[in-house]
Amino acid sequence: MAAKVRHLVVRLVGGRERFYWQPAKPLRLAGWRAQALPDDRAAALAKAEALNLEVDAWRRGEVAPNAPAAAAKRGRRAAPGSVEALIQDYKASRFWLKLADRTRKEYGWALDVIAAWAGDMPARAITAPAVQAFYAGQLRRIEGAGKARRVIETPARAAAVVRVLRLLLTVGERLGYLAPGANPAAKPGLIVRRQREPVLWSREAVAHMAAVADLLGWRSIGTAILLNEWLGQREADILALPPWKEEAGAIVLRQGKTGRRVVLPVHLVPHLVERLKAEAARPDAVRGLSSLLVHDRTGQAWNEHTFRHTFAAIRDVAAKGRPADPEKALLGVAAMPACADLRFAELRHTAATRLHEAGVDEQGIATITGHTPGSVRAILDRHYLIRTERGAEAAFKRRLAAEGGE
Repeated sequence: MAAKVRHLVVRLVGGRERFYWQPAKPLRLAGWRAQALPDDRAAALAKAEALNLEVDAWRRGEVAPNAPAAAAKRGRRAAPGSVEALIQDYKASRFWLKLADRTRKEYGWALDVIAAWAGDMPARAITAPAVQAFYAGQLRRIEGAGKARRVIETPARAAAVVRVLRLLLTVGERLGYLAPGANPAAKPGLIVRRQREPVLWSREAVAHMAAVADLLGWRSIGTAILLNEWLGQREADILALPPWKEEAGAIVLRQGKTGRRVVLPVHLVPHLVERLKAEAARPDAVRGLSSLLVHDRTGQAWNEHTFRHTFAAIRDVAAKGRPADPEKALLGVAAMPACADLRFAELRHTAATRLHEAGVDEQGIATITGHTPGSVRAILDRHYLIRTERGAEAAFKRRLAAEGGE
């Protein structure tokens, strides 16, 4: 029967059967494309089976004669010393295996771009000018023609791809693809345009956003906001927090990106303890067995996309406000325009900055955020040390004290 043939889909169009070969997403990402099959059932089955045989051959590493170019390229054995071979060896090395799954995924798309650019080239043949040309091509592209012609600049994407290229060629030095110190992407001269300065959450904004989240029925997001102002974790790690047990005191977390184990002493912060205990005692609370924070409607673990979408909706109400509606039993929300530009990720910035303002050193901040102590100073200077009025006043007061109050 047609339904038992892999990737064969039958649709009824205008009262007639139409046959299509629709590969799964991993195959589409590798270059295989959906296609219409003959209207005759037997011919459609035969064509689908032939395409499946092509896929099977490609998966075995054989050259599939009718495979699309991108898939055929991946199916071939990489030439020794080529960039494609280096990518394969990198993915089999300890340098790749030590990365978190999330990081591998982030690097994977960049490696695909690099393979499409220079997969067949010998790694030693890549020059610094070639890297600059590659970077320029990623930095700006032209779409359309005539009046529809558009120049699209993607500096963040270009920088990300070239950083992965630099890392790949550094691994190539270690694996013998390049001579030591011969990485042509070592100093690519990236143009990084920061679209906005990080925004420090005020304590008033934290309280307002949490209150609005509660009012809209998203108490787990309210809890996440209150927690992360102190914990300073990545969004994915906050969503992965294990359930809190009062008798245990601290929350122990292994960070998803770095694998580092951090101990988060929430039991020392009275308003966090009060919040967690109140949430645990609420009769209508939705609880998870493995996660502290779960979707308030489904009881399932949050995924990051849904969390961000819901957070954005809460932020919109918090910034613009909402009139009360007695008929719908809706309470009013006071507007706080300063919330309009807040991002959940910047609670990590805020926590690090609050710790720094309180006089906590790099080692102390690292024990909370999970960064390596040696990188904390650079990270604070580059990203997290948001200059505040309080910090500037403290600096002037110290100088006045040192100079005898003059």
